[in-house]
Amino acid sequence: MALLLLGMLAAASVTWLALKPALEVKKQMNEAEKTQVLAAHQSLPCDEVSMVRDNSPSLTKPMLLTEVNCESDELQTLKMELSAFIDSQKVAGKISRASVYFKELNSLHWTAANGDELYYPGSLLKVAVMLTVLKQAQRDKSLLERKIQFVSPGKMEVNVPVSSPMIVGSFYTVQELIERMIVQSDNDATTLLFLVYDRALYDDLFAKLSIPVQNPEDRFYQVHPADIAKFFRVLYNASYLSSLYSEYALSLLTKSEFNQGVMLGVSADTKVAHKFGERYTTSNLVQLHETAIVYRGSASYVISVMTEGKNMNDLAPVIEGLSRICFTQKRAQLNDVFLESKKTSQLRS
Repeated sequence: MALLLLGMLAAASVTWLALKPALEVKKQMNEAEKTQVLAAHQSLPCDEVSMVRDNSPSLTKPMLLTEVNCESDELQTLKMELSAFIDSQKVAGKISRASVYFKELNSLHWTAANGDELYYPGSLLKVAVMLTVLKQAQRDKSLLERKIQFVSPGKMEVNVPVSSPMIVGSFYTVQELIERMIVQSDNDATTLLFLVYDRALYDDLFAKLSIPVQNPEDRFYQVHPADIAKFFRVLYNASYLSSLYSEYALSLLTKSEFNQGVMLGVSADTKVAHKFGERYTTSNLVQLHETAIVYRGSASYVISVMTEGKNMNDLAPVIEGLSRICFTQKRAQLNDVFLESKKTSQLRS
């Protein structure tokens, strides 16, 4: 089961030649699977705010997220800019498709371009593995110090290599494995974490957040950009893990070594908690994604970008471009707020 799950988590968990026979068998999701995915995204009236609560069998029901069904009118200009950029990249032959979800983290405002598209999440699901293992660690603090021996490396091709591979025969603590999985996107570390993670708790996390539960046998599991953003939102809210563990998880995400996408679209002094994922598809296309929290004080936001095209090297600049559009608009918004505040202050003096 661990190896099968790693196939979904890793960007290239198996080579294209190894995947091709299986991919030929099932080139698209069947209608039943599509119905299940769409059921998790049922509409609510525009004026209703939905509170996503932890419905564990206890007297308390903590609020995980708040959702509003309709996109914000205030963000329609941003939506048009994002859509226009995606269209331009399709015309240029850089991508076959792309989607982006944008949400302000201190308001209900959100928007999306091609938000209903489905993609293979790849290594983005490592964030869910981290959430699961840290949830277990809250109950059993000795878990993080448990040591596991690394016996042999996986034979996996990746486009973004690990900066410092694990040493065969060495022992690693669970905490070290989590850090390697998030910071370096280490697939071998992820494989070892499958030995200790609680699958039922992992599935429960998806169910709590209204994300279709992942079948461990399904190499073709797909999600929307907004689904992955939910993992980041519950960390920002510290609503699934404690504040201490949420802070730790986000601190690891700020150390991610992947700096080719969202990071290039923001200023150098901006703090970003982010994770990327890559994956081959059922055709000759590849996918590259990134989800990030961009810290801008009261204007902090989460952005989740998913892209698909023929060349992996063409996809990161598209993520960068979409990131820059969002960052530029938020910076302009902050400048407007500052100028208005300054004007008000001058009027009062």
